[in-house]
Amino acid sequence: MKLFGSTLAVLGLSLAVAACMPAPPATVSKESLLSSSGFRTITLKTPGQIAAFKALPAQQLTQKTYKGKNVWVYPDQAVCGCLYIGNQSAYSAYIKSARAKMIKEAIDANDSDNPYSPTSFNNMLDADWANDPEAYGLYEDW
Repeated sequence: MKLFGSTLAVLGLSLAVAACMPAPPATVSKESLLSSSGFRTITLKTPGQIAAFKALPAQQLTQKTYKGKNVWVYPDQAVCGCLYIGNQSAYSAYIKSARAKMIKEAIDANDSDNPYSPTSFNNMLDADWANDPEAYGLYEDW
């Protein structure tokens, strides 16, 4: 019975620690950024469409001419097997949102608990260091 109580205590402590852990950050995929930026999803139906789809560079945005207009296409062979297509304004919106995502990830990486991170070091400093005369080499007891 003593072993059961110890095991139950360890299990309870483990659950308590797991509950205190922060949630993992939400990841935004390239496909969801494309969709939210105005790209349309096209499913491939004919053998000609599938052959043209396979000829495109995989997982890469490329500019093509479609029905006399310049469009941006992204073949998604890994997730849906479909083609994302968008005009110049959709491409510009995608670049803007992808840049914002990249900047946010860089800021989040600097705010980690890494002791060598500059922002982490600034958080460790005493909050009242700016009001301390000794911080500037000034001494009041001369």
